[in-house]
Amino acid sequence: MNKTVKIIFGLLIMALVFSVVILPQFQVQAVNEITTGLNNAVKDTDLPHSTPDLKTAIGKIVQTFLGFLGVLAVVLIIYAGFLWLTAGGDPSKVDKAKGYIKNAVIGLIIILAAYIITSFVITKITETLK
Repeated sequence: MNKTVKIIFGLLIMALVFSVVILPQFQVQAVNEITTGLNNAVKDTDLPHSTPDLKTAIGKIVQTFLGFLGVLAVVLIIYAGFLWLTAGGDPSKVDKAKGYIKNAVIGLIIILAAYIITSFVITKITETLK
């Protein structure tokens, strides 16, 4: 029974990661193809068009990376909650789950701090380049 629950939980985590990480990339690829086609069409006309700047490109990369880390932290918290619920009163398992939750929350704080620092640095760099 315990092995079956672990297999089901693993499959749920994989489905969550697939739906949150992989599917949006397919959507981004489709949007990029559409945007490229529209930009090519605009180049042939006299309409004004703009290209993305360095700040936007770096911001999207950082946002994707930090978003993936945030999803990973949330999955870890869900896994820890599952461990806690299935501990059956065993203090060692409960302590293990509490440790996972504590570490995941610390990780989320670090991710948020990294986002704030990166946003500040990129803003200051782009201000000096102008």
